[in-house]
Amino acid sequence: MSTVRWKNVLFTVIAQYVAFLFAFNTKSNIWITLSEVKVHLIIASTAFILAGGYIINNFYDIEKDLINRPHRTRFQNLVSRGFKLNFYVLLNLIGLSIALYASWRIFVFFFFYGTLLWFYSHKLSKIVLIREFTASFLTVLAFFSLTIYFKTFGLVFFLYGMNLFFVLFAREIYKDIISHKGDILLGYDSIATQAGLNPSKRIFQVILISSIIVDALFLWVHTKPELFYVLGAIALIKTLMLVFIEHKLESVHRLLQLAILLFILGIVWL
Repeated sequence: MSTVRWKNVLFTVIAQYVAFLFAFNTKSNIWITLSEVKVHLIIASTAFILAGGYIINNFYDIEKDLINRPHRTRFQNLVSRGFKLNFYVLLNLIGLSIALYASWRIFVFFFFYGTLLWFYSHKLSKIVLIREFTASFLTVLAFFSLTIYFKTFGLVFFLYGMNLFFVLFAREIYKDIISHKGDILLGYDSIATQAGLNPSKRIFQVILISSIIVDALFLWVHTKPELFYVLGAIALIKTLMLVFIEHKLESVHRLLQLAILLFILGIVWL
């Protein structure tokens, strides 16, 4: 359960159900909405494929994680690498089988999504900046997989997804900053090891400032009052992170989690 990052998977599932019930729902009766079996299959498939993605990422990053997160990694290594690989294959087979039962379009999407997760862990995770960009993109893609079924990917969803992408991108840069020591010891290339800690913090700040600009553009396009409060709170959190990244790194982690949680809440009014 630790290796598949069950909290992240659960978080994604909750976000998808929020989007399903509020952003995509066109029916007045919630019970009729919940009777759409294909949606439940899509969300289940997302959970299985994403869990498999975390396993294969853990498989390739084991040496780095032993330095940066030694206690959790040693605990995860109580399960053999062979078992992890077999479980990775099993999760993908289950996820793809569920997707195929939902529809062939969903199957194709999750086949490519699962392949991208493997390719990211095997190749892209070793390329500086591409690693952070791809990890953020794949996370957003998991959140918005339902748009394929409902065929409703307009400007509002694009801007909201872009905003979330920037926050996730900033989180990846933050992870490079706090993993700086382990990356140096292992000779592992990252933005922090190549550019230095201070330039990495500037990159983190530029990404957050860019996301605030996207906030303003989104509110100009989508003027629901409730989203002014939600995105206003997120903008405040981003401002705090711009300051805390200099000296209070631990606080930034909690603020990033809170910002992502508020993004999930904002889906209600999309």
